[in-house]
Amino acid sequence: MKIIVADNYAEMSRLAAHKLLTTMLKPGHVNMAITAGNTPKGVYELMVEEVAGRDYYDNVHFYNFDEVPVNGEPEGVTMTNLRRLFFTPAKIAESQIERLTSDNYQTWDEKLTADGGLNLMLMGLGADGHFLGNVPGATVCYDASA
Repeated sequence: MKIIVADNYAEMSRLAAHKLLTTMLKPGHVNMAITAGNTPKGVYELMVEEVAGRDYYDNVHFYNFDEVPVNGEPEGVTMTNLRRLFFTPAKIAESQIERLTSDNYQTWDEKLTADGGLNLMLMGLGADGHFLGNVPGATVCYDASA
């Protein structure tokens, strides 16, 4: 794993957006897990213009990794916010969004393995050190190929 420390939020957003977009341009099936929250907002703002309407990103699939909807809701907070921040403005097709649900959570690991695993994960790091996608904090970018 390679850790990059940015001098400020704008630089962090630019570096993370560059890393995500570079990974998204790889040939073949690309699997990513990204998160919502305040920290990656700047990343998605930079990415939307690049991604929207471009079919060369159709090979990218986005996997929900940290919440199963509860109480009969169709989606949880993270997916709802990802739609608002990135999926909808970037015009990501539903066929590219892999949703974790109460029906598939027990086989999610097997699905990820069958789909080739994750190429990249963008997630938040809580102030107390815990990892969770819907908790604000410092955003880190994990690249499985580094």
